[in-house]
Amino acid sequence: LLVGLRNAGTYLVKESEVESADAGLILMGSIADRVVTGAEVFREGRVGELLIVNNVQYGQEFLREYGVSIPNFAELSMEALLQLEVPDSLISVIPGAAKSTQEEAEIAGNYLRAHPTIDTLMIISSAAHTRRAHLIFNKQFRKMGVEVEVVTMPSPYSGFEAKQWYSDRESAKQVFMEYVKISSFLLVEQWK
Repeated sequence: LLVGLRNAGTYLVKESEVESADAGLILMGSIADRVVTGAEVFREGRVGELLIVNNVQYGQEFLREYGVSIPNFAELSMEALLQLEVPDSLISVIPGAAKSTQEEAEIAGNYLRAHPTIDTLMIISSAAHTRRAHLIFNKQFRKMGVEVEVVTMPSPYSGFEAKQWYSDRESAKQVFMEYVKISSFLLVEQWK
């Protein structure tokens, strides 16, 4: 039990052995670590293009009543990628209104059906999120009949201490939340 608990952080980090893909999908959530990693794998030639699923920006409708508009994750990510010199023509924002990783997988699956030249998709996310993201995308794609290989790329910039998660407060919170979210997916969400 203690060994399993000690390795709880490293289990969450899933880095695929496949080092390249036709496209990379930057998942919503923390922007800085994921966008920098996306730009790096693009510059290294490990992905041919970058994708971002448009997301819901909670509360935006209330701001609009006051004439205020703030950018959502997709818009902020797009701007950052352009500043990191990723060509605009190789970044696609997939229309949708994702509220979760599961919804991102569904929206991405529909996009991939319309773009059959993409055979391999690299999921780019924060390190602690990669195990759950891989699980969700694989299950959702199978459910949809989307035959695309899913590989994962954990961001080295997320600040997650996988091996010493129990001695770092933020990493400990991430480990706890990821296991709650994995349980929720396995017990409830995957059956929707």
